Amino acid sequence: MVISIKSDPAHPRGGYAEVTLPEGGTFEDEVQVTVFDNYSERYLGDAGWQASKVMFGPYMLARSGGAPRLIIGPEIVNQIEEYANIKLTVQGVSQDISWPDDIVPAPGAAKIGGIMSASAKPVGEAPALTATLPDPEPEAGPPDAPEPTPEPNLQPAPAPGGIGKLVTAAVVIAVGSAALAYWFAFMQDEPAPVETAVSPAAVESGPCSADQLGALDGFAAQASALRDCGTDASADVALGLVERAAAQNNPDALLLFGTVYDGAVSDPVIEDSIGLTFGDVPATAAEYYARAVAAGSDAAAQNLEALCARMADMTDTLTQGAVADYCGN
Repeated sequence: MVISIKSDPAHPRGGYAEVTLPEGGTFEDEVQVTVFDNYSERYLGDAGWQASKVMFGPYMLARSGGAPRLIIGPEIVNQIEEYANIKLTVQGVSQDISWPDDIVPAPGAAKIGGIMSASAKPVGEAPALTATLPDPEPEAGPPDAPEPTPEPNLQPAPAPGGIGKLVTAAVVIAVGSAALAYWFAFMQDEPAPVETAVSPAAVESGPCSADQLGALDGFAAQASALRDCGTDASADVALGLVERAAAQNNPDALLLFGTVYDGAVSDPVIEDSIGLTFGDVPATAAEYYARAVAAGSDAAAQNLEALCARMADMTDTLTQGAVADYCGN
């Protein structure tokens, strides 16, 4: 296999995949990607599968640690279903791939999956709308009740005053129902705006928001400001900043990713105060340390050496594979 693909460990929430290209290939620093469905014989585009060819990218190529790699995002990942039989082409090099089931869409993003998936959404929404319509109609129904009652032809009955009583009762019931409905709606609607109207605006516009931190020049400045924010910054904001810098092969960002996956090393501010941590995953930590070392980080080299010594006694396949790949044995 000349091209391989797996989920990107830097994006545990999904939506991204790591594509590994063959070693020794003459690839440019930025490449474009084409996805072709072998079954439908269509190309993937921005809005699903189509007849015309579409080039995604350009994507920055990372060459550290052996084979060149690139990261593709939700623009591709969110549109492909698991086990789809596709042909992935990167700068003229192609590979038939069965899309892995562990590469999942980003949370909260729609999985397009072509025309069939796009049309399935409205069908699911329609029953929810029609199911709510009958509820208010019975409340408005009683005022119309006097019109159906003449159909049984009650005029010949000796007590015409009975119809008037029915009309009066129906009106009283309708008025009472409307009053109860208004009271119930008023009691429910009043507290709702109090909770949602205040906090989001403050979080999105403050000095520790994603926009403010992301506007700083370089990851070093962003990381410094992030640490100053402490608990005022969210884990999602921190993850977004580190992800973008790691995609640019920034050694400090790669080192930080290795740290949050290394259970024996801790960053008190990033992990404890902000909450960006993924537990102890030594194999993934070793990969990021190795990439950071290749990018020029001396601290990552020390961390990798200690991690390799710790992994030497581990017997699981993933860890032993990381020892073989990154520990120089």
